[in-house]
Amino acid sequence: MRTEILKLKEMDRMPDESGNDDESTNLLVEKYNQLLTTIQKPINIEEGIALISLFPETAFYDLQWDLLQLVESLYGNIDDK
Repeated sequence: MRTEILKLKEMDRMPDESGNDDESTNLLVEKYNQLLTTIQKPINIEEGIALISLFPETAFYDLQWDLLQLVESLYGNIDDK
């Protein structure tokens, strides 16, 4: 599994977006963004399962779309088990 995905797993599920965000939330958003944008597509099944577990319950500063696009890249790799 790629280092970026392992780091994301350590960060755990993305928190839900809130109107009461502080500087620590902004830093967390930036960290998720940096890691997500460095992952090259396609990903494999194991990575996809790890990324799916990161989805927030509602929304996360539009980063859920970056996450979704990575998971969608699995389509061509379903037989990679």
